[in-house]
Amino acid sequence: MFYVYVLFLIFSGIAMLAMAFVRAEYAKRRQALNFVLGAGFLIYGLYLLLVFNGGTYFMFYYAFAAPILLIVQFFRDRSAFKGRQMAAGPVGTFPPGGTYQPAGGIPQGGAPWMNGPSAGNGQAPSDGQGGYGQGAGQQGGFQNGPSGW
Repeated sequence: MFYVYVLFLIFSGIAMLAMAFVRAEYAKRRQALNFVLGAGFLIYGLYLLLVFNGGTYFMFYYAFAAPILLIVQFFRDRSAFKGRQMAAGPVGTFPPGGTYQPAGGIPQGGAPWMNGPSAGNGQAPSDGQGGYGQGAGQQGGFQNGPSGW
């Protein structure tokens, strides 16, 4: 039972230190708590494993519950932060009125499919030149039926 407790202290200390060093813009106090408790668990576990020669030692029962609770809270904070980021919308400045024009992209009228018909995939361009294996003047599609293949 002694070595199980010591290994649990060491592993939970490493896990809490890893959570403390994850770069996040939220929960700075919880990161500090993870660092302090993780360092304490790791140091005490290593002390018991390497230096302790027998006698009396303190068995902290919260050492079994605290890492689990802090890991659960870590993932809750992380998902709540990502949810708030998604709800806030895109970051950036957009002109008023919703007329956003990306560089070299979509025309002012909106998406390309909203601007009227154009040559689709596998169809000849509108300039009369053949496209995709079709001679000039032939239009793509199933105009000639299956026998036209």
